[in-house]
Amino acid sequence: MAIKIYNTLTRQKEEFAPMRDGAVKMFVCGPTVYGPTHVGHAKTYTQFDFVARCFRRAGYSVTYAQNMTDVDDKIIRRAGKIGTQPYELAAEFEARYLADMTALHNDSVDTYARAHDHIDGIVAQVQELIRRGHAYQVDGSWYFDLATFPAYGKLSGRKTARGDDSVSRIDEAVGKRNPGDFALWKARKPGEPFWTTPLGQGRPGWHIEDTAITEALFGPQYDIHGGVADLMFPHHEAEIAQMEAAFGKAPLARYWMHTGLLSTGGEKMSKSTGNSLSVQEALRDNSYRTLRYAFLSQHYRSPMELSDTTLSNAHGARRRAENFYRTVDPCRRDSRMSATLAEEAKNRFYGRLHDDFDTPGALAALFGFIRAQNRSKEVPGPAAQGLIESVERLFDTFLLDGRPRGNDPEIGRLLERRRQLRQERRYAEADTLRDVLRELGVVVEDGPRATRWRRT
Repeated sequence: MAIKIYNTLTRQKEEFAPMRDGAVKMFVCGPTVYGPTHVGHAKTYTQFDFVARCFRRAGYSVTYAQNMTDVDDKIIRRAGKIGTQPYELAAEFEARYLADMTALHNDSVDTYARAHDHIDGIVAQVQELIRRGHAYQVDGSWYFDLATFPAYGKLSGRKTARGDDSVSRIDEAVGKRNPGDFALWKARKPGEPFWTTPLGQGRPGWHIEDTAITEALFGPQYDIHGGVADLMFPHHEAEIAQMEAAFGKAPLARYWMHTGLLSTGGEKMSKSTGNSLSVQEALRDNSYRTLRYAFLSQHYRSPMELSDTTLSNAHGARRRAENFYRTVDPCRRDSRMSATLAEEAKNRFYGRLHDDFDTPGALAALFGFIRAQNRSKEVPGPAAQGLIESVERLFDTFLLDGRPRGNDPEIGRLLERRRQLRQERRYAEADTLRDVLRELGVVVEDGPRATRWRRT
């Protein structure tokens, strides 16, 4: 089944066709490491972790890269405010970011690339832009000349900033040719980190690090570029201008994917506004599974409001799936109806995921199956077990270790024998087996419609 992606560049869904058959090269804009990772970051990176998992499940070889912005105005300002060195601050929050991603089970990234490790590539790319007539110098700094790149704005549909844009890194300088011209290389200032290069002493601008990193990893063109929606302008427009102007090849990425913003109390969550909830704070009160479910229950392109209700609903939905899983009897032979229900649900589930990673639609198919299976009044068997476990391998949101699996033959035989005894109304013997199972670490709960079990 072909995967379709909504391509921000073309404003339509397109069937995914990678540059090389069977392989996906994907880059997602990573964090600027000057403060704690907040749950707005977590939403975006969990959703792209899921995208990578889907591609791998579909049989693609995926190379997923993120950059680490560890040289930046925000880092320098923050370090100066608290009295530390910028590189020390960046190293501290890089480590914390990686720990947060591990805690959320976001493990799909193959390469984390630091900006300061790619200075030579950055300098070489700026030199190429100078050679091709796309850059000019003002007071020792180098700027991209937007007048030389008419295609600027083709991603966002505009060329100028608006009040709600993320424009804190649009550089102001007397002598710029155009208001939107952005810094490629910033001249050295007292007390700031710098490198001595053919461009002069200084440090890279924000946008150039991404294109230098992706050029080094993938070349001037690759399959997918992702990021949160408010990076579309000006950051992603600047990346397009830099790479396509430097190499004369378009498009930079075949598919552009943008996640919706996360808000709380009706306002966008960000470090700068002071309304951010860190990942560590969120994990004090919620399982990582609940956070993942909350993020993945929303379509990646949709904005999301984070609230106690959102997290409570995510926890409740998780529990419904987990409780259903506990009713599964792996030793039972599926009826034709049960097998058909599971197969149809599987097709609907993956059909939704292959349509622009429609996680809400996929989860609706899963819970529709659970309701249909419960209405059938049949104890679910291996088909249901296989479906739930395949969903969990992809979503990583359900705790399924609370009941014995079909690969534990002793427990499976005891449970089947106990079921038969209860059918024969030999309750005393069934109770004896329940005690045996308890000694093996299995709690059996008899309900009016089904027997559930879980490990202690």
